[in-house]
Amino acid sequence: MNGSPMVQPAVHGGAGIPLGGWHIDVLGPLEVRRAGQVVELPPRRRSLLAVLALRAGTMVTVDGLVDALWGEDPPPTAVRTLHAHIAKLAALLPGNGDERLIRRRDPGYLLDAETARVDRVRFEELITGGLRHVADGRFAESARMLSRALALWRGEALADCPVHGWALTEVDHLHEMRLQAHEGLLASRLVLGGLPESGTGEIERLVAQHPFRERLWELLIVALHLGGRTGDALNAYHRVRRGLVEELGLDPGEGLRQVEAGVLRGVTDPRELLRLPTGRTPAGTGPLTVPQQVTTLIGREAEITGIRELLRAARLVTLTGLGGIGKTSLAVAASRAAADDFADIAFVDLAPSDDEASIVAAIAEALGVHPRGGRLLDEIARRISCDRVLLVVDNCEHLVEACAPIVRELLGRCPHLRVLATSQQALRVPGEALKPVPELRVPPPALVRSGTDLVGHDAAVLFADRAGIGKLETLSTRDARAVATICARCHGLPLAIELAAARARMFTLPEMAHRLQDPFAVLTEGPRGARPQHRALRATVEWSYRLLTAEERRALRRFSVFNGAFTLEAAGAVHPETAPLEMLGRLVDKSLVKVVRTAAGTRYQLVATIRAFALDRSRAHPDEHARTRQDHARHHRRQAEEIERRLQGPQLDSQVVQIAERHEDVRAALTWLTENDPEGALRLAASLWRYHYLRGGYAEGRAWLSSALAARTPEVPSGTQAKALWALAKLAALECDYREADEHARRALELYTRDGDVTGVARSRALLGAIARELGHYDRALEYAHQSLAAAERGGDRWATGHALQLLGFVSWLSGDWDSAGRYSEQAMHCFRPIGDHERLAWCQIDLGAAAYYAGDLDTAARHLHRSLLMSFGIRFREGIAWAENLLALIDLRQGRRRQALRRLVTSLELHHELGDRWRLASVLDALAGALAGHDAPLAAELLGTAGWLRDGMGALVPACERAELAATRARIVDRIGAEAVERASALGRWQDVTALAERVRLGSAAR
Repeated sequence: MNGSPMVQPAVHGGAGIPLGGWHIDVLGPLEVRRAGQVVELPPRRRSLLAVLALRAGTMVTVDGLVDALWGEDPPPTAVRTLHAHIAKLAALLPGNGDERLIRRRDPGYLLDAETARVDRVRFEELITGGLRHVADGRFAESARMLSRALALWRGEALADCPVHGWALTEVDHLHEMRLQAHEGLLASRLVLGGLPESGTGEIERLVAQHPFRERLWELLIVALHLGGRTGDALNAYHRVRRGLVEELGLDPGEGLRQVEAGVLRGVTDPRELLRLPTGRTPAGTGPLTVPQQVTTLIGREAEITGIRELLRAARLVTLTGLGGIGKTSLAVAASRAAADDFADIAFVDLAPSDDEASIVAAIAEALGVHPRGGRLLDEIARRISCDRVLLVVDNCEHLVEACAPIVRELLGRCPHLRVLATSQQALRVPGEALKPVPELRVPPPALVRSGTDLVGHDAAVLFADRAGIGKLETLSTRDARAVATICARCHGLPLAIELAAARARMFTLPEMAHRLQDPFAVLTEGPRGARPQHRALRATVEWSYRLLTAEERRALRRFSVFNGAFTLEAAGAVHPETAPLEMLGRLVDKSLVKVVRTAAGTRYQLVATIRAFALDRSRAHPDEHARTRQDHARHHRRQAEEIERRLQGPQLDSQVVQIAERHEDVRAALTWLTENDPEGALRLAASLWRYHYLRGGYAEGRAWLSSALAARTPEVPSGTQAKALWALAKLAALECDYREADEHARRALELYTRDGDVTGVARSRALLGAIARELGHYDRALEYAHQSLAAAERGGDRWATGHALQLLGFVSWLSGDWDSAGRYSEQAMHCFRPIGDHERLAWCQIDLGAAAYYAGDLDTAARHLHRSLLMSFGIRFREGIAWAENLLALIDLRQGRRRQALRRLVTSLELHHELGDRWRLASVLDALAGALAGHDAPLAAELLGTAGWLRDGMGALVPACERAELAATRARIVDRIGAEAVERASALGRWQDVTALAERVRLGSAAR
C-alpha cells in the first residue's frame, strides 16, 4: 500500500446509520466509510483510529494512546511514532476546520464525535433504552430496541485491530453489554409469547460460549419449561449446578434457585420466573442499608428537593463540600425522600476503606452480594444489572482515584443504577452532576435586635434545636445577638453549630459567643460514636488538610494570608511557585476554596474554617509566613498605586469597588508595611486618599496616613513624603480640621517646590485655596487658585488644570460672582471630559447648578444638579449626592415643594454628618431652619444654634451667597417667637446631636 486510502463501495451501510459523512464502525472488524464509500487504512493506523473511536468525543492522552497501542512494553520511540501515525492518519482522513476528524487537545487527541458517527454510540443508546423498557415492564418496546442494538454487530468488536491495556478493557465491556442485550431481548420475547425452537437453540449457543453466566441458564430453563420440555429444563438446572460446583466450587445463585423452584411449582408466568416487572415499577423492598436519622435535619428542604430532581436527570450526583457541612445527613435524607423512585437503596460508607478492593467489598456487602470466586465487581453488576437501585456512596474524598473507575464501570453496566456520592471533590466521571452543599444561613449579628430577627435563619434554628433553647422569638436582645454571633463564628457549618450547642449548656449565650473567638479551642468533644474527624472542629479540618499533597498544603498556607476574596493575580503574587489557575482549580475541586462572583470579576476565597487552620499552620513555618506577608503587602501596595492612576478616568467606580473588596487585605498590608517598610507604607496610604474621599472614609484614611508618617525614616524620598502630607491635608480639610490641613499642605508645598515638582506645587496650592474658601477668605482662595492654575498649565497637567479651574468656579459662586463661576466651571468641564473623571464632572455640574440657582435661573440650576446627582449615584460618590440633594432642596423650596425639600435636606444632613463635613452641615442646618421657620419656629431656632456652634468650632464664616437668606430666616423666626425665645432655643441647639435633630425634623414633617 502506498499510503493513500483505497476507497471501495460499501458492502452495507450499518443498521440504523444513514449514509453520508464519516462513519466508523467498531462492533466487528473496523470499518471506515465516508459518504457510503469504504476507506481502507494501513494496520497500525487502523488500530490508532479504533482506539480513538472507542472514546469518541473524549480526549485520550498521549500516554493513554501509547498504552492502548503497545501495552506494557512500548518501544523507546513510541511517542514519536505515535505522533507520526497521527499526522499520517489525519492526512488519510481529509477535513478542514470543523470537519476535521482528529483534533489535538492537550495533552492528547480526540476523535470529533460531531464529525463522525460511531456505531458504538448508537449501540449504547439503544441498549440503555431497551434495558430501561425491560425494567419498566414495556417488553414490546424493549424487544424492538434491543433487536436494533444487536443488529449493529458484525462479529467480534475490533477483531482485526490488536489493542492493549484500557482499550482491551473497553472491548471486553462492549462484549459484556452485547450479552446484556441478548439477555434482555430473550427475556422480553419470552414474556411476549415464548420463543420458537430456533430461539431456544440461540440460548443453547450462548450458554455454550458462556457456561458460567447464570442469567443465560435461567433463560434456557424458562424457555424449555414454557416450551413444554419441563424435564429438559430441570436437567439443564442440574447441568449448570454440577458445572458451578465442579469448576468453581460454588452453588447456584439465588436467581437460578428461584427459577428451579418456580418450575417445580408449575409456574408458567415468565415474569415471575425471571423476576421481571408486571408493567409498572415494583415497590421493591425499600431502603436496604440507609442509616436511620437520629436527629432532625434542619434547613435542607430545598436541597433535598433539588437532589431528587437531579437523580431523575443524571445517573451520578455528587454532593460536594467541606467536612462538617452535612453531606452525609443530606445524602441520607435525600435518598429516603427518593425511595419511591427505586426498588432498592443501598448505603456504603467508605470512611473505613483504604483501597479499591475494600471499596468493592463495601459495595457488595451493602447490596447483599457474596463472593463466588469470580471478580466481585462482576457479581455486583450482575446482581443489579436490570434493577432500579440507588447506591449512596459516602465519604469518597480520600479514595477518589480508586472510587471513580468503580462507579464508572457500574454505571456503564447497570443502565438503571443511580449513584448519589458525597465527597469533598468531584469524582470526574462522565455525566456527573455536582451539587455543592452550602453553609446554613447565618443571621447578621449587627442587624439582630430581638429573637424575632433570628427566625428563618437555618443556622440559628439548628443551634436552638440542639441547645434546647426553645422558641427563638422569646430570647432577649442580648441573647439573640449572642446566638447570631455564635452562628457567625461557626461560619454556618452544621458540625460546628452542633458542637457549639453541646458546649452552650455550660455557659450563658454571651459567654459562649465570646469564647468562640477561638472556635478550635472550644468546639471539641463531639458525640461518642461519631467518626473521629467529626468529634472536634480541628479534627474535621485536619482530615481535609491531610488529604492534600504537600504542594497543595503549601498553597493553602500561602493563600490564608488573604483576609477576604482575592484575584488570580494576587494568588500568583503570594505563591509564585505554581500556576495559580491550576492550583486554585485543585483547591476549588476539593471544596477548600470558594469561587466568588463580584461586580469587579471572579474572586477566590478560602472557606473560613480552613483559612483559620491554614493560617495557624502558616505561622508554624515562620520564614514562609514572613515571606508570604511581605509578598501580600507589596502586591497590595502595587495594586493600590495602579488603581489610583485609574481613579481619574472612566473606570472610576469599578476601581473603587476593587479597593473596597480588598479593604481588609489592604489594611493588613498597611500594618505590615508600617512595621517593616516605611516607604512602602507611605506609598500605600497616600495612594488610597481618593478612595477614602469617594467613599467618605475620611477618618480612617487620616489614621492610616498619620501612622505611616509617624513610622517614616529619613531614607524615605521627599516626593513620597510630600504626597502623603498632601493626602493627609486633603482628608483633614474634608473633616474641617483646617489648622492641621493648612499645616500639612504648606509642608507638602515646601517639599514639592524644593523637588521642582510642578504638578505637586499646583495641587498643594489648590488645596490651600480650598481651605481658605471654606474659612470664608475668598480673596486668598482665588489667589491660590490662580497660582495653582499657572503651575498646572506650566507642567502640562490637564487634570490639575481642571482642578484649579473648578476651584475658581466654586469660590466664585460662594462669594457671589455668578458669571465668573459659570465661565470657570465650563472651562473645568472641558478639561475633565476627555479624561472621563466623573467625580470632577459631578462637581462642575454642582458649581454650574449653584451659580444658576443664586442667579435666579431655577430651570438651568435643576438641570445641572439632576445631572450631578445621577453621576454621583453612578460612582457612589456620597459627598456629591449630599451636595446635589442640598441644592435641589433649595430649588424645591423656591417652587413650593416644601415636603420634598425637607426629605432632600434630611438626606443631605445625614450624609454630611456621616462624612464628618461640618462646614457644609452648618449650611444644610440653616436651610432646614428656613424651611421650618413658618411651621416650627422653636425647632428652626435650635437648628440655627447648632449651625452657629459648628462654625464657631471650625473658625468658619457663613458663605457670602447664603448670608441674605440666613438673615431672612432669622427674622421670620424672631417674628413668630420673639428674640429672647430665639436666643434660648439657639443656645439649646448648640448641645443637640445632629442625628437626633434629623429625626425630629423627619417626624415633624411626617406629622404635618
